[in-house]
This record gives sequence, C-alpha cells and structure tokens, in this order.
Amino acid sequence: MANGRYTPSRFLSMSFDQDQSLIVNSSRTGAIGVVEPELAEQARRALIPGTISHAPLEGILADLEHGGFLVPETMDEAQLVHQSYLRRYDPSMLHLIIMPTEECNFRCVYCYESFLRGEMKPELRDGLKKFLEAQEDLEQLAVHWFGGEPFLAAGTVLELMPWMREFTDRRDIKFSASATTNGSLLTPRFADQIIPLGVNHFQITLDGTEADHNARRHGKDGEDTFRTVLDNLRYLRRSTLDFEVMVRHNFDPETLSRLDGYLAMLQEEFGGDPRFTTHFEAIGRWGGAGDEDLVICEGKSGPRAIVEARRQAAAAGFRDGTVSSSMGPDGYVCYAANPRSFVIGSDGTVYKCTIELDYHERNKVGVLRPDGLMDLDWARMALWCETDGMDTGKKCVSCWFQPSCHGAVCPKEWMDDNDVFCPPAKQTIQETLRFVRAERAHTGPVQPKDQQFCPKG
Repeated sequence: MANGRYTPSRFLSMSFDQDQSLIVNSSRTGAIGVVEPELAEQARRALIPGTISHAPLEGILADLEHGGFLVPETMDEAQLVHQSYLRRYDPSMLHLIIMPTEECNFRCVYCYESFLRGEMKPELRDGLKKFLEAQEDLEQLAVHWFGGEPFLAAGTVLELMPWMREFTDRRDIKFSASATTNGSLLTPRFADQIIPLGVNHFQITLDGTEADHNARRHGKDGEDTFRTVLDNLRYLRRSTLDFEVMVRHNFDPETLSRLDGYLAMLQEEFGGDPRFTTHFEAIGRWGGAGDEDLVICEGKSGPRAIVEARRQAAAAGFRDGTVSSSMGPDGYVCYAANPRSFVIGSDGTVYKCTIELDYHERNKVGVLRPDGLMDLDWARMALWCETDGMDTGKKCVSCWFQPSCHGAVCPKEWMDDNDVFCPPAKQTIQETLRFVRAERAHTGPVQPKDQQFCPKG
C-alpha cells in the first residue's frame, strides 16, 4: 500500500495449541491459519495491537498479510465489514423456510411449537410458484423445509421440488434445498424420491442412545421413535445417494454424562462415511409447555460442553456440521435478521423467526397470497432486520468477532433483553480454534454451506 506500513487486523483471535503452534483466525476474511512453533512467537509479536510491520513483508509476515491477519495501516476494515453486511439486501439472493405443514408426529419434551395448522393448500402452493416467478433479479435460491414435521406433507414437497428445479434450471439460478426432519418419515422409498430432486442436506436429531432418545423424543401417542429413525439412517448409509445428514444431539446435564456411549454408537453405525456430520446443542427453555420441567446446562457450561463434544466427535472421525463454516463473515448472523429470508407458514403467514412463530404479533411480518403477492409489514420487518448489537454504546460495535455476527446472532433476544449471549464460538474462542485445527487434522477442511439452522430448534 501507499505508506508500506501494516498493522494487526482489529478482527483477530488467537490461541496457542498444546504443541506451541499459534492458531490465528480473522473473522473478517474467515481465514484460519496455523503458525509453526518455531515461528509462533514472531507471529504473536507482529499481531500485538499497535505493532507496525514494514514492507516488503517476507516469510511468516507475508503469510499473515495474505490471510488478512496483517492489513495495510490505511485500510478501513470497519467500512469493509459494513459493506459486506449490506449485501444481505441484495435482491439476487432469497432464502425461504417453508412449512408445508405445521403438524408433527413427535412430541419432544423441549419442543416449543403448537402444531396449529395442517398441510399447505394447493392454491397457496400456486401462490408460492407465482411469487418465485416474479423475482426478476433472482440468482440464488436456498429453500429449507421445516415444520412441524415437513415430510408429513410429502405430497406438497414432491409437488414443489420438481417445479423449483425446473424453474431454477430455466432461469439459471443457483439452487439448494435442505430439511429439518425428525427422520421417521425419511423412509427408503421417500429418500429415493426426494434426494434426487435436490433435497440433499438434512438435520436429523438423535438425542443419545435408545433409552435417552425415546425419553426425550417420543411419538405423538407416546411411542418409541429411536429404532424407526435409526433404520432410516442405516438405509442412507447403505445407499449410494448424494446427501449430507447432520446428526444433531440435544443434551442436558444427564445425557451429557453418557456422551461416550452415544459417540460409540455413531461411530459403529456411521463412522467412515463423510456424508454424516455431527452437531451438538445444549437443551434450553425455548418457549414450550414443558420448559419448567427441563433441567438445562446453565451459563457457560453449555458452550464449554459443546466444544468438548465436538472434540470427541472429531476424534471419532466426524466433521462438525456448522462451526468451521460459521467462523467467517456473517457466519453467525441469524436468518431472521436477513431481509431476504422469510418463513412461509402452511397458511401463507410470513414470519421471520422459527422459534417465535405465532407466539408474538411482531413475528408475523406479512402474508403470501394465492396470487403470488407477498404483503409485508415493513415496520415489523425492521424490528428483525435492524435490531442488533451495532447501536452506539452496545458491546458489539468494538468487538473483534463482529464480522461473524454483527450483533445479530439473535434479534429476538435483543428485543426481549438488554443484552444477549455472544455466539458459543466466541465465548470459547481458544478452545474452538484448537478444535477447528484438530477437526481438520482428523477429517480435512470443511466446505462452506448455504444452509442455516437455528440452534434452538
């Protein structure tokens, strides 16, 4: 640059590993680098705030500049981050979370949903098609099937997916499709239908081994569900289908103590198959009728337990489904904060948040009509899209993790409270960086994904 002076990025985090290597992350660029022990101290000194490095940069300093860890002194990083965040208004991108039904065949102990409405009517399906056809500038469409249990409405999914494939192919639009499903209805026959149509990324929950899972995720009439889900996953394992299943595990203090047995089961059933990844979340009081009866991991015990669970899963050969791809720009921004992301209820109600749904009027931001028009309440939209931690005086303004979440990790919490928890990765950044390095050593680098999932459901 003009004056040949370089300074450490303001968006850095670092951690020494057990072998004295230095792991460095830039939340602005998403780069994660490992500096060898013999060069680690030189790199650390160069990255101390206020340190000036002079051009021409060579050796490890050149590597640090390449990753965005050292930046030209004249670079306005804050402006670059702000411009990046404004891309969420880009009309060429659209993220739809579609609820083909709001009913469910499970009754999980921590569930927050009320199962108010059945399958989406044909006239509304037509309205969705008309709405998409009217998106003249669309270049990228990401669809996520949600519920309830979305595959209770298999007919709706099997009608809309071929149409979406034809529509996006015709318009040369990049298309991805995923689903959050309890897995009970992802039978061999249905999997053979839906995966070739493009629904090839699934979040499916196993809450431990058989007894623990059945105690927490039983059927609508109290029946056990573990064997049904496991049999369907076993079919996928035997198949040659192209998919990824993120096997989610929601834990509480009791089941956390039995994590070894759960991971041993996963390794026996799915070890060595890169199509299966893992994801861990601490059960929370998410608004359901049974909240008061839940025993949960309080405070930072949940995030710390997640890091340890991820580490053990990586040692067993499983990639984590989210953490590596979340460490870069916008990685922890909630989809509710995205003005180009909408939740479409089975009756056409348009929401922003999949947790709040009908519980608060502010979440009902519009309606999708059968004629394809989406009427939006822009005052309510602004509550979700402009409520974050970036207002003057809030903690996120000067935070080194800002490019990853922009203070928008959960707009709902900002509206409800004066403060919100930071993303778990930030709360445990040193352990997280060590985990990412270990994961890559065990399983290789993780590719970025279009799919987004809320940790609460």
